[in-house]
Amino acid sequence: MKSIYFKFVVTYTIIIAVGFLIFGTVLNNLTENYFVSQKQTQLVREAEKIATGLALWYITGFLEQDRLRFEIRFLRDYLNASILLINKNANVILNSDEQVYIDDLNLQKIRDKVFEGEIAVKKLLIGDMIKREYLVIGYPVVINNHVVSGLLLITSTDEIRQTLKMYNKIIWLITLFEVLVVLIITYALTQRIITPIKKLAQASRKIAEGDFSQKIPIPNNSDDEISELISSFNYMTEKLENLEMMRKSFISNVSHELRSPLTSIRGFVEGILDKTIPDDKKDFYLTLVKEEVIKLNNLINQLLELSRLEWGKINLNLSEFKIYSVIVEELIKFEKRIEEKEIDVTLQVDEELVVKADRDLISRVVHNLLDNAIKYNKVGGKIYIYSEVVNGKAYITIQDTGVGIPERLQKLIWERFYKVDESRSLENGVGLGLSIVKEIIKLHKQNIWVESEEGVGSKFTFTLDLK
Repeated sequence: MKSIYFKFVVTYTIIIAVGFLIFGTVLNNLTENYFVSQKQTQLVREAEKIATGLALWYITGFLEQDRLRFEIRFLRDYLNASILLINKNANVILNSDEQVYIDDLNLQKIRDKVFEGEIAVKKLLIGDMIKREYLVIGYPVVINNHVVSGLLLITSTDEIRQTLKMYNKIIWLITLFEVLVVLIITYALTQRIITPIKKLAQASRKIAEGDFSQKIPIPNNSDDEISELISSFNYMTEKLENLEMMRKSFISNVSHELRSPLTSIRGFVEGILDKTIPDDKKDFYLTLVKEEVIKLNNLINQLLELSRLEWGKINLNLSEFKIYSVIVEELIKFEKRIEEKEIDVTLQVDEELVVKADRDLISRVVHNLLDNAIKYNKVGGKIYIYSEVVNGKAYITIQDTGVGIPERLQKLIWERFYKVDESRSLENGVGLGLSIVKEIIKLHKQNIWVESEEGVGSKFTFTLDLK
């Protein structure tokens, strides 16, 4: 497996190498053109001076072959260029360097341009066995507006090539230095990335083994994607730990809720079978067994319902109905319990308020909320039920004057099997009601919340869409 460091190094090295290759090529061409242009300008300027001197010698008659050859060779050494003088027939009159030879074809082209009174500039490859590049400047020698001869200045481009080689060496040295710097910087950067990733991998393996205590520290003064990843991982770990605790709690609670009635049923049945319970009391204890079976059945049904809600296996049967009628129907079901606890119910719900939802599921929501409002209310307490419409939504509130819920526990009441204080409830319950309520409201894509003060009471409010 190739590491991130290796991939980064290869990628950055290729990018830098290609970048400097392009940069070096462009710079090389620009530099070459600049030096050639400078050399060309210098030779043209010197050719003009020589041509002027030659013209003067022609006019004054002081043109001696030996003296001219001496002057030409002096200028050759000064300019580091060979100097040729040709006539109209392209014959070489004078050559400062016998080793420099221009073939007839190229000489003819230069002669044609020079004897037309123009300055000729040409790059030629000169040499018998080994060709070398030369820059040739052709300049006309003019007397009385007539070109009497052509002056050729020929210089090798080797000097320019050497300069370019030096530049190329510098560029390659810079490239190597940059690659070295990149290797160092890349190592530092990748270590900053790889180290937390390795920690994430190690922590993930431990989490897979059931150790949810893994927490990875976020680097100081860091606010990048790696820090965000670590933060998300820690958040996920915390949630997984909570889920694991909930799972264990769920198993424990289910076991407890099942064990209690089963123990009672077993005791009653054994008592009947071994004649410990007299025949005249069998019916009474069989009635108790029936009640315990009903409790078990209710518990299993609630668990199945909650499971279907959580897994989204319940399809909403949306319809338009009056929420008032649903509340009244549920109140009638609790009429006996309300009378037993002498609770005063105040109903202030718009009788014509029509909502769009699953009627059966919303009936279950109202049922569970009323059940809690009665269960945790005091004798002679009050229940207020009212509605209002805000921003196109119906807000339904069920408020009681019961024991209330401590603020620190209000987020926990929606969890399965959670009871605020079992000792305060005189009636049976397994702590699934509010979990079911929350999932039903969530399935409708609505909201539910609680406002409560210990010793004063609780107020549950949920929203529904209007028709």
